[in-house]
Amino acid sequence: MIRVERINKFYGAVHVLKDVSLTVNKGEVVVIIGPSGSGKSTLLRCMNYLEPFQDGSIFIEGKPIGLIRRGDKVTEMPQAELDKVRSEVGMVFQNFNLFPHRTVLENIIMAPMTVRKTSRQDATALARDLLKKVGLSDKADAYPDNLSGGQKQRVAIARALAMKPKVMLFDEPTSALDPELVGEVLGVMKELAADGMTMVVVTHEMGFAREVADRVVVMDAGRLIEDGPPEKIFSNPDNPRTRLFLSKVLSHEA
Repeated sequence: MIRVERINKFYGAVHVLKDVSLTVNKGEVVVIIGPSGSGKSTLLRCMNYLEPFQDGSIFIEGKPIGLIRRGDKVTEMPQAELDKVRSEVGMVFQNFNLFPHRTVLENIIMAPMTVRKTSRQDATALARDLLKKVGLSDKADAYPDNLSGGQKQRVAIARALAMKPKVMLFDEPTSALDPELVGEVLGVMKELAADGMTMVVVTHEMGFAREVADRVVVMDAGRLIEDGPPEKIFSNPDNPRTRLFLSKVLSHEA
């Protein structure tokens, strides 16, 4: 579903992603963990070209996104092509990014109507189904400012799902939430995983990674340093840096 090949990303002289390669298969849940500043969110944002990268290739279902290579020549994808590939990828951000002046329902139906040319009637029916799925049927006419952080994030998930994406990217979806609200968002994500949605999740929630991930990817200093099933990563990691990171994180959680 996603193939990342030797991605390099620079901010000026700072090399933030260093030859990163990763494959995500259909229906797989891949969780990316690692210390702050290791490049996790940057890698995730490169996957739908919200962050341009300078070298390497990314493919969504075999289609390149961002950069197109023809022989030795590398060009940036035209915006219309980029939008088409990007429409297959749902993205959920840390800070919800809802439109405050529009109701919950309006936030959800905008993209399907604008991008997919879905009728208002069909988009509204889908939005109500999705609100039911995320446990917010009674909030269709509410405005984002009247919702809790957990409710806003569940609306953001419903909004991403309204585009019927083939893959969902989650960028630390619970980091802006009060601890008591984290569970309701993770619960929705667990249901999506159980339904077979292809998901890539950057998170600090180690319990979620253990329970839901098919694979856990560990990043450090812009490199992918370990990749394996959660039981292996959490119980017997190969890389000393992974062991050090997990010992700190898990002792803090305890």
